Amino acid sequence: MDVCALRDKDKSTHSEQDTSAFTSQSLMPGFIHSSPAMTSLVEEVYKIRSSDVTVLVTGESGTGKELVSRAIHTISARKDKVFVPFNCTAVPKELAEGHLFGYKKGAFTGAVTDSPGIIRAADGGTLFLDEIGDLPIDVQPKILRFLQEGEVQPLGEKRPVKVDVRIIAATNMPLEEKVADGTFREDLYYRLNVIRLRVPPLRERRSEIPPMINYYINQYSSRFGKRDISITPQTIDLLMVGDWIGNVRQLCNEIQRIVARAEDGDKITPEQLSPELIRNAKSLTPHGANGNVTPIASYNSTFATFNTGSHVGTLEEAVIELETQLIKEALTRHEWNITRASSELGLTRRGLYMKIARYHIEKAA
Repeated sequence: MDVCALRDKDKSTHSEQDTSAFTSQSLMPGFIHSSPAMTSLVEEVYKIRSSDVTVLVTGESGTGKELVSRAIHTISARKDKVFVPFNCTAVPKELAEGHLFGYKKGAFTGAVTDSPGIIRAADGGTLFLDEIGDLPIDVQPKILRFLQEGEVQPLGEKRPVKVDVRIIAATNMPLEEKVADGTFREDLYYRLNVIRLRVPPLRERRSEIPPMINYYINQYSSRFGKRDISITPQTIDLLMVGDWIGNVRQLCNEIQRIVARAEDGDKITPEQLSPELIRNAKSLTPHGANGNVTPIASYNSTFATFNTGSHVGTLEEAVIELETQLIKEALTRHEWNITRASSELGLTRRGLYMKIARYHIEKAA
């Protein structure tokens, strides 16, 4: 609502809106994208929607690589078929081959029945191989043959079986390094690395944190039977400057914990955040738009003049007072150049406009 009001007030922000037809809709529930990095990723996903090409999705742990993979499947020609996820680290390496390719009864000790395997279970659909970098080295040649020939040979079976499966693989580790140290086959790497999509970490798309927060508040309020739970702007600000080592997964868990402990009608305040999150929040070292940290030397005078001992009121009021002071001084230093001021404060232009409107900051005559 704040963004809509600001757009009505300042028509110049229209030039910053996305014009791509691909970015005006979500690929699937929970897939939130508004930053340039994620918008570019979504456009790449749409470009390959009519192709069965193999895709390698990379990114840090918790960024949503499986969600991106499901989105690729959702808009592909296989959308009405099955999507089968398989985590390469979840199965002991000595059992990985049987789980993937299947086996005949009696093929080994414990094989009391026939098993089709994960790959044949995904026939006609999409197989998502998560953490492909942890695939056992002795299984990799069989995966390579499957990718090249479209066939698998279950353990104990004399003839290979044809399958029609699209592969989407994901990893949070640099496969190039594993190729160099000999723990990942180079030919398999090149066979997987046909289309490569990088999911940016949360710190590179901070503008998406507020809509994510609202999405998870609504989701968990519904799941836990809670009503009318809201969040203060200052709490959102603290969440936006966190390190988020665990990325979207960490944010999701944080909101889940807060909503689970909340009562109907509660308003989430900074005091309800995890202590480690508050400690790690770089509220004194703002991040620029490119994710780089801005030194805090230029803020020393502001914090020195902000007398916390004489302040009477709530923590929220203190945060408002400090933010207002920081914003006013940054705007004055840069003669109300929004781009430079927002960069210094670690905000987007739109975020700074929102705070100016929220705190009723006016340009001096």
